[in-house]
Formats: sequence, C-alpha cells, structure tokens
Amino acid sequence: MNAHDITIYSTKNCPHCNNLKAWLDGKGFSYRSLDVGKDVDAAREMIDLTGQRGVPVIVIDGEVIVGFDRRKIEPLLLIDKTGHIPDDHELIIIGSGAAGLSAAMYAGRKEIETLVIGGARGGMAVRSSEIENYPGFYQISGESLMNLFVDQAESHGGVIFDDVVTGFSRSGDTFQVETLSGRRFTADAVIAALGRSPRMSGVPGEEEYFGRGVSICTTCDGPLFKGKEVAVYGGGNTAVDMALELSDIASKVTLVSRSALKADEISVERLRAKKNVVIETGFVITAIHGERTVASVDIAQASDMKNVRTIVIDGLFLGLGLTPNTAVFKGQVAMNASGEILVDENCRTNVPGLFAAGDATSVESKQVGVAAGEGIKASLAAYSYLKKRSL
Repeated sequence: MNAHDITIYSTKNCPHCNNLKAWLDGKGFSYRSLDVGKDVDAAREMIDLTGQRGVPVIVIDGEVIVGFDRRKIEPLLLIDKTGHIPDDHELIIIGSGAAGLSAAMYAGRKEIETLVIGGARGGMAVRSSEIENYPGFYQISGESLMNLFVDQAESHGGVIFDDVVTGFSRSGDTFQVETLSGRRFTADAVIAALGRSPRMSGVPGEEEYFGRGVSICTTCDGPLFKGKEVAVYGGGNTAVDMALELSDIASKVTLVSRSALKADEISVERLRAKKNVVIETGFVITAIHGERTVASVDIAQASDMKNVRTIVIDGLFLGLGLTPNTAVFKGQVAMNASGEILVDENCRTNVPGLFAAGDATSVESKQVGVAAGEGIKASLAAYSYLKKRSL
C-alpha cells in the first residue's frame, strides 16, 4: 500500500472514528491513533492544529480533514475507486443501519444475491452509549450491538460496500444506483433503509462553530468537555439522553427546550435528579458566540422572544431530533409531508420492486428493534417479489 503519514485524533467510543479506522484498515493503510478523550496533550495538539472540539480529525501528509469525509480523503490516498464488486445484482440494500443489516441477513438466508451500500455501518444506533430495550440484551452499547448485526449479515453472505448513494433511477424493471465513488450498479429489487440524520437548528453561529464547540454527537465529542460547562438544545428523547450522558462528564449541563420536555418520563426523572443539570423550558437559543471556539449562547423566551440572557458555555450539543435521509428518492417514490417514504404493512412502496424499511419510512415507531423487524419484513417481501418475477 502507498506510504502516507496518517494521524487520527479520536475518542474511544466515537463510532465515526471507529468507522474511519476500520475503513483505513480494510484498505491496508497504517496510521497513528491519538485518543483525545484520555490524552490531554493530544487534545491540546488537535485544538491548536485545527480549532476543533470534535472528532474524528485526520491528518494525511500534513493535510487536515475534519470528519470521515471520503470525498476529501480518497484523493489524498490515491485510492482506486473501480473496485472488484460486480455492477449487476438481484437485490441492493441502501443503508447499513439496523434495518439494512437485518434485511441483508435475511436476504442471505434466502440465497438472494445482495449488495449493501452504506456510508456508516450501524447507522444512528452506534451513537447510543447504552441501549436497554433491545430484546436479548439487558444493556449493550449501540456500537457493540451494530457490530453483531454486521457480523451476522456478512456471515450470511451479505457484501457491504462502504459508499454513499448519490443517484437513483428506474428503467423498466431495472433499478440504477449511483454512488459517491463513481460506481453505477443495477438491481432487480431495492430496499431503501437510509435512516435519519440529526436535524440542525439554523441558529446564527451554528455553522461557523460546528466542530468547534457545536456538536451533534455526545458519544464522539463528549469526552472533550470533561469538567467543562455545556448546553444541550432540545426537549425530546435525543436531547434528554444527551444531557444524561454529559452530566457524567461535564461540570454543568444546561438543557434548553422550547416547550415542556417530551422525553420518556423515566429519563426525565433521572435527569431532574442530577445535581449538575439545569433545565430551561420555554426558551430558545437565538445566537451562538465565541472566538476560536464556542464561548456562550443567547437564550430568549420562546413565547415572545423577550427575557434574553447569555449562558457561558464551552460546548453546545444539538438534540433536535432527526430528519429522514430520503433526498435521493425525491420525486421517484411516494412520501409524506415529513419526507418519509410511504410503505404498506409489508414494506412495499408505490413502486414495484422498491421496498423501504427503518426510520426513513412512515412507520410511526423509530426504535432499533422496530427498524430491525421492518428490515426483515422488507427482505421477505423482496424475496417474494423476485420469486414471482422469475416465474
């Protein structure tokens, strides 16, 4: 493999960091890994070099790249994008989260020739530091659970191609799928299991300070705020879970929510019992301030935008919920007003041969267990479709 000087700044439980390392390992690259959650000098070095308070940060031959951004990394490493994966497949599963991996496992059991295309193995579930409601496990980290999903999918013959889908179309009975790396695949059937991504706030200063104190991942970036004061924005399960995790790391956590907290009551009770947590309901964040990194936020009363005050913080975590990753399918399949793909009880869409499962669909419950079950249903429905098609 080509010789490159590669350094990765990461934290132990950061799923994006681990995905980046696994990707580099799979391509045969060696690198130096520094844990900025434990190594104070490494954290200082990263911040001095990049101004970042978010991981991963990768330095390739002196070139700094923030995040696992293959569009920037691949040209520096001179990676061959042609690959050895065939172009034509029976089934393509788009997404490698709980729904996509479950679908792949069942497709393998049904001996369907399958390609899984996913940008981040494990999806959003890997960001959960603790999952307590998945059958068979009293308590397990999201990353550990998703690693089991990956192992089982691959053991049944599923081929996982780490890439991002950028184009989707249909010609007759055949689907075409284009990826970020330039590959073009065809399939007789497709399962869309794209999941969701964190919703941004649009608050002034958010884009400027993203990665420099503004974060969407407590598992990744939380360790960088040990002993510091942080804020969490949101009032649902995502925000409350973030605040709970950060309360064991930061010296003070301020939770800012536009309305009363809507998270599960058991989680809200646990949060209220934390002595280093302040809950500000009925407020919105109106601005984010800082110099090189975040230094404070302004909050105002949500009802009339009055009673403005400033909270001094070192970091802001956004817990505003999630939005479906369905843009690539816009105009090609029926969706609801929220951008979720409409499916029937068997995960069928209004397009023959196109199925959908998981958090990007109109199924109401957004849980790992539900996504896994929907992935299985979609796979069985795809099997029935392909079987009838071959008659």
